[in-house]
Amino acid sequence: MNYGHVPVDLGPHAFVSVSVGDVDAAAWTHAGQRMVFVYGDPLEQAVGYYDYCRKQVRPAHSQLGERPLADWPFHEYLFQHALPSYAKMFVSYQAMAEAVPGTVHIVAEDALRAEPARILSSVLSHLKLDRWQSAMIDAVADLSRREHIMAIEREIGRRLTSTRGSRKTATGSVSETAVEAARDPSLRREALTLLASLGVNTTYFQASQAPAPLEAYTTTVGSA
Repeated sequence: MNYGHVPVDLGPHAFVSVSVGDVDAAAWTHAGQRMVFVYGDPLEQAVGYYDYCRKQVRPAHSQLGERPLADWPFHEYLFQHALPSYAKMFVSYQAMAEAVPGTVHIVAEDALRAEPARILSSVLSHLKLDRWQSAMIDAVADLSRREHIMAIEREIGRRLTSTRGSRKTATGSVSETAVEAARDPSLRREALTLLASLGVNTTYFQASQAPAPLEAYTTTVGSA
């Protein structure tokens, strides 16, 4: 952890001071502590961030190093920045799962999308919250579908998340060069090889070897 403050949405102050040392020392001091890590496909996420950040005005998002992100070829961005950053995040949870067995539940985002009720049940069980009835879990999964969320937004007249607008982005607006590159099986193999060299257990991605449909890349823009 490398920050000194965390935002608190409902608090009276914009930020609350945090002792990084105390946070680190408190980790896994109680046998009942549990954590869930939901991970997305590394190439899908890279395409999403690449497209989203290139359109931003603020340099914190649109600038990478000394250059605007719009000047970075996707391949260069992917291997020099996106994948190393992804690996750093993934390995932190992977290491915790290995160091404290049974405490970290690692879940593929694709699995959550495909079987939301089953995966949510497994997450609640891991968190010792499995008192919920299966019918309630099914209802939550059903109500969280995209069309229901959008219906609620229409009714209340505003977005529920700040990323909804970017998810409506038309397919053609996503960099076609980036999308086509990410769908290339050889690029995926090269990307997984790099992730493995950085310590990522790539067996987590074996179910995602086939190139994703174009819609997958457009719906991940700005979603994380």
